[in-house]
Amino acid sequence: MSDRSTVDYGAYMPARRYMDCTSQEYDLKSAAFEAEKGSAESDPDAQYLLALFLLTGSGGCEVDEKTAMDLLEMASAAGSKQAAILKAEISDNDPEDQKDMIRLRFLGEQRDTDACSELFSLYDVGKRGLVRKDHAEAIRFYTNCAEMDDVHAQDVIGFMYLMGKGVRKDLDNAMYWLRKAADNGSSSAMYHLGQMYDQGLCDTEPDIKNAVEWYRKASDAGNMDAQFALACICSMPRTKYSDQRMAATLFEKAAQQGHPEAQYQLGMMCAYGQGVKRDPSLACKWLEESCQNGFQQAMVDFANMSFEGQVIPKNLEKAAEWFTTAANRCNGYAQYALACMYGNGFYFEQSDEEALKWFREAAEMGEVNSQYCLGCFYYEGRGTEKNNTEAAVWFDQAADQGHPAAKAFLGMLKITGSGISQDIDEGLDLLNESAEQGYFEAQYYLGKLYYDGEYVPRNIPRAKKFLNQASKQGDRDAMALLNKIKMEKAR
Repeated sequence: MSDRSTVDYGAYMPARRYMDCTSQEYDLKSAAFEAEKGSAESDPDAQYLLALFLLTGSGGCEVDEKTAMDLLEMASAAGSKQAAILKAEISDNDPEDQKDMIRLRFLGEQRDTDACSELFSLYDVGKRGLVRKDHAEAIRFYTNCAEMDDVHAQDVIGFMYLMGKGVRKDLDNAMYWLRKAADNGSSSAMYHLGQMYDQGLCDTEPDIKNAVEWYRKASDAGNMDAQFALACICSMPRTKYSDQRMAATLFEKAAQQGHPEAQYQLGMMCAYGQGVKRDPSLACKWLEESCQNGFQQAMVDFANMSFEGQVIPKNLEKAAEWFTTAANRCNGYAQYALACMYGNGFYFEQSDEEALKWFREAAEMGEVNSQYCLGCFYYEGRGTEKNNTEAAVWFDQAADQGHPAAKAFLGMLKITGSGISQDIDEGLDLLNESAEQGYFEAQYYLGKLYYDGEYVPRNIPRAKKFLNQASKQGDRDAMALLNKIKMEKAR
């Protein structure tokens, strides 16, 4: 038994001392006697344990289900969580399942490690029609296994204390159990210890030296998460641990074990020749494996690279496949890219309706470019009827996120009062913001507004200023209007 046993017999009624099958004092008759004595004194834990004796007919007790249920009712009312759980399980299950759960729980209360392990598995995830998920109850039973040097239990209990899952977060207990598991050879515990040092969870600031030490131990033991974490540290520039070749080696070890993000990182390194010789075919292999394992960033980047054909061979079929997969998983950028492919007729047959559908999906996810494009589709009547009111709604959404073109379009709609309440001052503010961001159409709109003098006082010098800015960016309309102003002046 470990030197940090959670069993403190002084804090429990004597029945539990005699129920402990790992103790030399194990004696179910004595345990039943003590449970009955405590029950008579209205001790809820004693009532719960006596109910188990009466339900199983153990420790010299005769089976008495009615009295057992009465005891569970009283113990539950007095605050015994275990009594409430057992009472609910008896009510929820059919007779055969009731017997199995009562027998299993009774063995668990005796600290039988096989039963405790099985109870952990049941309560950790819950099983419909048998038990409800209860992490606290799972930990209570599995701690018995950890105390008997079950390395998996030690790792799991340590991690649960680390995450505050089923118990109050307790970094001291997390460190204790994870060290026990690591000393017993658990690569998972070694990795979690590395995380604690990496994240500054050991009563210190982040301690990269100790983090690397534990990651390295876990990595050497074959833990793919540690291999990935250590590779990330090695790939960071300008640190004492920077080593692109080592990063690539570690990413490859994790990738070969099926780590999706390691496969992605290795694929990108192969694509750009970082830490390894540039190899487009190997890049495609690892990126596609990452995609197949569900890593969305790989789907988006692999699709982009396949679409552009600059770093890896151009492949519109792959681009369409992975943009579609990511889009169906609610990835906003992929939905935007897919809409652009439909709208422009790349790989797919050109379809404004399909483009509109995917722009809307992405826009509703908050993807700013899609909000702008959706506004344009309504403004131009592409894939739907022309609707300036709806266009203004989406330009407004995109403008709120700083999109310069959306600000320009929204500004013009506000100035003209098209589909939205007219507000010339606010419209000018939006156009000026867009122009300051360098958007040439805003510069052209402002120049034309000051030239026409319809919505603002005519001001030719100001018109020329904005038109000149747009002309420098190659805007032909701005160039034409500037020439017109020059010709008018020459007459």
